[in-house]
Amino acid sequence: MMTPNLTPIPELYVSYDSAQKLKVEAADLVSHDLNPRQICDLELLMNGGFNPLKGFLSEADYDGVVENMRTADGTLWPIPITLDVKEDFAASVEIGQDIALRDQEGVILATMTVTDKWKPNKAREAEKVFGADDSAHPAVNYLHNTAGDWYLGGPVTGIQQPVHYDFRARRDTPNELRAYFRKLGWRKVVAFQTRNPLHRAHQELTFRAAKEA
Repeated sequence: MMTPNLTPIPELYVSYDSAQKLKVEAADLVSHDLNPRQICDLELLMNGGFNPLKGFLSEADYDGVVENMRTADGTLWPIPITLDVKEDFAASVEIGQDIALRDQEGVILATMTVTDKWKPNKAREAEKVFGADDSAHPAVNYLHNTAGDWYLGGPVTGIQQPVHYDFRARRDTPNELRAYFRKLGWRKVVAFQTRNPLHRAHQELTFRAAKEA
């Protein structure tokens, strides 16, 4: 049974004033243009959705997560959250360097201090994380054919959240959801994670599970 947790989930955003200052400084940094999937990962890191992660996984954390679903300090974590980049970009970045992370319009969303840089064994990752190194699996296909061959790891400093033009009323942060649940007086919450948007059968299954639990 989960005990009620009223402590806000730590977010990685700096204050508004610090963000304005950091944005100016970050304009001079080497920058990486994030793809849509990486923007989703960064958003969940910054808003506490991936708490307790403080950034993209280090090599030691990645190895632990792939092998036994635990980060180097023993924290349970199921799937690697990595920043994959092309080889030429990896070669241009040094350990200890700060880089700017931009969206597809060039807006700086965050900075990252690169603490780790390595070339992962993707076949091993596919086997351990997805159960088989089979490109018929969409995530394995992405891993081999879309993701960059090098990974960068390190802590992230959030400047601003990504801009969304769709489903604005549905994009709640973990802390916003907690506040909403408290407001409604809910003491038990059922969570359901899907690969794609909920369809009617998913909805019915979720409602049934909620009633039974």
